[in-house]
Amino acid sequence: MDRIEAGVYRRLDAMRDDIIKLTGEMVAFKSVNPRFMADPESSQESDVQDYIESRLKALGLDISRWEAEARRPNLVALRHGRGGGRSLAFNGHIDVVPIGDREGWDYDPWGSEIVDGKLYGRGSVDMKAGVAAFIAASEAIINAGVELKGDLQLHIVVDEEAGGFAGTRDVIKRGYRADGVIVAEPTSGFIDAAEGGLSWLRVTIRGRAAHAGWRFAQIYPQAEPDAENAGGINAIEKGVKFVAAARELEREWARSRHHPLMPPGITTINPGVMVGGVGLGEDGLPQITSNPAMIPDVCVIDFDFKYLPTESFEEVRDEFEAFVAAFARADPWLRDHPPTLQWHLSNIDFPPFSTPPDHPLIEAVRETHRQLGIKTVLTGKRAVTDAAFYAGANMTPIILGPAGAGLHGDNEYVELDSLIEVAKVFAGVILRWCGVAT
Repeated sequence: MDRIEAGVYRRLDAMRDDIIKLTGEMVAFKSVNPRFMADPESSQESDVQDYIESRLKALGLDISRWEAEARRPNLVALRHGRGGGRSLAFNGHIDVVPIGDREGWDYDPWGSEIVDGKLYGRGSVDMKAGVAAFIAASEAIINAGVELKGDLQLHIVVDEEAGGFAGTRDVIKRGYRADGVIVAEPTSGFIDAAEGGLSWLRVTIRGRAAHAGWRFAQIYPQAEPDAENAGGINAIEKGVKFVAAARELEREWARSRHHPLMPPGITTINPGVMVGGVGLGEDGLPQITSNPAMIPDVCVIDFDFKYLPTESFEEVRDEFEAFVAAFARADPWLRDHPPTLQWHLSNIDFPPFSTPPDHPLIEAVRETHRQLGIKTVLTGKRAVTDAAFYAGANMTPIILGPAGAGLHGDNEYVELDSLIEVAKVFAGVILRWCGVAT
């Protein structure tokens, strides 16, 4: 370990109380994503960004701030390098999910209480602690007087919890790019080097409406032939068969498709919403959903559709559409009235990524771990994060952050020792990746 690196680590050890204070003060802001609030204007996203911005300005960083939506600012802080090095961006979001039932919390969700080495509060580990860690790492390097060769960027965004439309997607749209990206979501200090792709998909199945009183004539057509009244085709029943068929496809993919960093069966096709009724409205949903005396002619099924880090959306889309076509051909009605598919429903589209284990960015983490006496563990992300959008813009991301628990649940906390350790890892990676100017 060289003198500069060792000095930065000592500085971070001395900053321990300040890093914890920074994390706690950020947690105290009730920055719930306004998309989840009855009163969106009461969200404190803008307030916590004010707090962070003042701290970053004190470091002499170049700050860009803009409102992607009303009272929803993104921050990008830039430390220009001297040249000849690689650029590195850190990403973190300051929006949080609601606290849920307050009775389920043993501690004040906004109180930043510290108990047994853990700081409790909504957004503590998801992911204000990660933001605090990369701010602290940057501060330690700058205050030590270290000049970098490559540029250092801090992307501090809103809206991740609702899909990143006004957050990271907007940052990338504005042209911010880096040779490597670290998304500081909680990983218990492990490196998430892969993340599967995700798209929301709507499948609409059409039938033929009729009076339910004549359903018996479909079941026992010899009982009372009545072409005028017995001609209903129940779209919900077709939809149930489709869900069952999709489940078998899901099982087949689970058996035959794998990624070394992902758990078996990660390629899920989850039917999350199913709505049947009569009449297809302009919003893509049935117009009548409260009259069981009608044979429904519309069944809408919304799927959460996941695929492997090494697969492309185009190949899995084509394969699934071929499956749907084969399903329709096997049904006399659907053969002439096939289901329709709407991909990227609600604009939910997370590209996959799989950063090679020997990539220089991972090697920079591995060498930093070696210097700090930390075992390097590579894993894959089960959920989706803003790392997907960097990958979709042809940047190389990894996900790395502190340990904790309770994210999106009760009694969320971050482990304080892990917070300090991750800040050191971030600092070491900055020095190695960006390079130190002499």
